[in-house]
Amino acid sequence: MEHTIPIPFPFPLQNNDDADICERIAFWDSPSTLEWFRQRGYRLYVHNELAQDQPWYSEPTLGCEHSYEMQYPYSHYSSEGNSKTPLRAIDFTGKVVYAQETNDPSHHVAIKLIVTDSEEHRILQFLHSQGLEVLKENCLIPVLNILSNGPFSFVVMPRQVNFTWGGVVYFPKRGPVGNVIRIMHSLLKALAFLHENNILHRDIKLGNVLVSHFGDDDTLYENCSVRSQLQWSGQLTYCLFDFDISIMLPMDTDRTRCRLPYKLSWDGSGYQPHDTMQGEFDYDPFAYDVGTLGSVLCAHYQHLTPQIPRLAPFLDRMVTRNIPLRFNASQALQFFEAILPEIPETVINSVYHEKTKASDYECDRWEGLPPDFIKKWEDYREPPVPFSTSVLRWIYSFERMPYILPVVRLFFFRIALVPSRIGVFLRKLWSVGFPS
Repeated sequence: MEHTIPIPFPFPLQNNDDADICERIAFWDSPSTLEWFRQRGYRLYVHNELAQDQPWYSEPTLGCEHSYEMQYPYSHYSSEGNSKTPLRAIDFTGKVVYAQETNDPSHHVAIKLIVTDSEEHRILQFLHSQGLEVLKENCLIPVLNILSNGPFSFVVMPRQVNFTWGGVVYFPKRGPVGNVIRIMHSLLKALAFLHENNILHRDIKLGNVLVSHFGDDDTLYENCSVRSQLQWSGQLTYCLFDFDISIMLPMDTDRTRCRLPYKLSWDGSGYQPHDTMQGEFDYDPFAYDVGTLGSVLCAHYQHLTPQIPRLAPFLDRMVTRNIPLRFNASQALQFFEAILPEIPETVINSVYHEKTKASDYECDRWEGLPPDFIKKWEDYREPPVPFSTSVLRWIYSFERMPYILPVVRLFFFRIALVPSRIGVFLRKLWSVGFPS
């Protein structure tokens, strides 16, 4: 039997905030762990004396150039300033360690601890089996290797920006609008591929998007000139990752009829649509994923509709309350790709400015657009929230109502089915008593 290393800390935890980061760091730094990975071709980053009071920092051990333009699947990296730790990495979870490939120290990787035979393990195994070209085309995290370790496994992926700071995916600010379009396109491609393979992500947010450049993570990349150059030259790639709470359904699942219990809709990113906030007792998880992505795009980019008007019907159809009318992931991608040729080069090459005021995904994205455009696309325009929906959401907002209201609605739903079931019974009885 192949040698395994025991995991000395409780894993996984219901709430990772309860993790003892020092206990986990001690495991990664132990001689037996370092040797186990060395035998498999990886040299782990070290937590040296500079990180004694900040154990979430680690840095490379093998010498390599401080700046390098890499080819996919590996990320570009650079160091700027006079930092003593130019390629320092951050991880606050203790689930991830960073390393270099022994045979090429310029290949920096992230190694994540997961549970063998878990949903996450199954999904990552599936992605690994697809090959790097498929993952590149569909903007999903490149899975380089999965190291078996008994009840646990280690997933090896290229080090990209990092696994904790969601905001840095679009830093430095004031990049081109074209880079924002690339982020949107990447997320749509990733979700379409996942849904085609019956994988529910369930935690879509910019914090779960990685970018193909890293340096000293402590800088947060707010003033990174190398990253800025990569933005403007179109060399950055973006990919969706983090399948901690994802679900892979059987391949014969009918996505149009799939429903999950309402409580599962509470998990995830905080960008969830309002599909179960009226007391629904189940929900369509594929439409929910699309609505979540739509909510993320609205929260960050809907202020671009004056420059790109077709974003208004596109976003409205991604987050519509009329779920049968909502785009599926493939339709959303097709609609967005039809927009791309219409965007003027002057817009693509203009400086992206972040929104200046908070906005909800149910706000009016059509304000200020030309009347003839609004008339053309009026069928896509989301109507105001009905009064009855507002009342149900108000009831739902009270303590315990998220548990009570779905039960009440399920009860009345079943009552409403009684007449139709009686009708079916009587027709069967009639056919038995009076055969044709």
